[in-house]
Amino acid sequence: MRPAAHVFTLPLHDDPPDASLYSRLGELLGLSTPLISEADLAARIEEGLPVGVVKTLCTQAGLSDIETSNLVAPRRTLKRRAQSASKTLSSQESDGAVRVARIIARAQQVFAGRPEYVSEWLREKNPALGGRAPLSTLVSETGARAVEEILIGIEHGMFA
Repeated sequence: MRPAAHVFTLPLHDDPPDASLYSRLGELLGLSTPLISEADLAARIEEGLPVGVVKTLCTQAGLSDIETSNLVAPRRTLKRRAQSASKTLSSQESDGAVRVARIIARAQQVFAGRPEYVSEWLREKNPALGGRAPLSTLVSETGARAVEEILIGIEHGMFA
């Protein structure tokens, strides 16, 4: 039996379906200042994103504790980060949160006409990923790139 699919929320603002990827990323992560470029994003990752981005991402994307633990950081680590003086994620944890948010944002763009399908698609086994679900491949940048290639193919009508 398949677990119940989570429904992804649309961006918080009334952004059109073609809203920029950076805008969607910022919304999914709950960033207080807008992202303006890849260099801006890289700098924020290196500094460490606020630990609160994980909770926002989980809420926005409907990620389970297990998914969050596998893709970003275990619950105990996140709790420890929240209690630390800096209240920031490590660069590796920040990168994991951004990787997940980026793929979700891309999927929201590709499936803009069917936003309820995003969560289902991310959790369905995909033959192009060796039978793995797209979400489960996001543990690495290479896995994320493979998922992004599939999304680009769907966007351009190469995959059904």
